[in-house]
Parts: sequence; C-alpha cells; structure tokens
Amino acid sequence: MAWTPARGTSDLITREGHHQAITRLTHLLDGNVAGSDLCHEPWRSVLTAIGDGHAERLMNDPSGDRLAYWPRSWAARALAYAGDPGVASVVVAATKDDHWRVRMTAIQTLGRLGADGVVDEVRAALDDEHPRVRAAAALALTRLE
Repeated sequence: MAWTPARGTSDLITREGHHQAITRLTHLLDGNVAGSDLCHEPWRSVLTAIGDGHAERLMNDPSGDRLAYWPRSWAARALAYAGDPGVASVVVAATKDDHWRVRMTAIQTLGRLGADGVVDEVRAALDDEHPRVRAAAALALTRLE
C-alpha cells in the first residue's frame, strides 16, 4: 500500500499507542524538540511515519534548514488524522507559528477536528498575511460554523 498521511498517522498510533503518539506529535508541534534531536530516535521514526520520504530527504539535508518547520507542519496534519479533539489547545497555539505552512496546517486541523471553542482563533486567521492561511481559515470555518 502506498503511504498517505492518514496511513502514516495510523501506523504511528499502532506502533506507539495512542497516548504516546499524541504526546510525541504535540511535542513536535509546540516546538519542544530540539532540531538536533529530530534526526535521532524516537523522533526519526515519528517523522518518517508522518512525513514519509520527504522526511527522510530532509533528515539527510546537512543544512537542516527545512527541518525548522516541516516537522511542526506534519505534526499538525497528523493530529488531524489522529482525531483527538483534546489537542485543540496545542493546535490553536500553532496558529500563531512563525511559519505560514505551520499556521495553515494548524487551521486545517482545527477544521477537521471540529473542536469546540476554536471559531474565534480560526476566524482571526482570515486576516493572516499569507493567502494560503486565509484560504484554510475560510474553509475551516465552513466546517466549524
């Protein structure tokens, strides 16, 4: 079977257990993992599960520049597939991330989770500087309102 973000997330949850997988994903999303640790276990396996071949290529990039935001974006996406509305506060915080891709993915995840009490944060993203974040917010609001 071909890798998909949903399948990668499911495999991570099966391998690590739901609680541990959610804990690892939220630590990635909130930036609690040092960049130098991302290429080592357990983070390497987590990133490979949620980022597939793209993760492998980035972990082999000697500059490490792109590892600065992709793991947070992948973690936000994986949390959408994990389907645990209890992570909403961590995902809401990611809507203020420095990188537009992380903000966009966090907004998309809030829309998919359907978590209570996030409409104001999603609505605020309609004023984001990046058009893809604004578009994600507009779509997420159709799911939340």
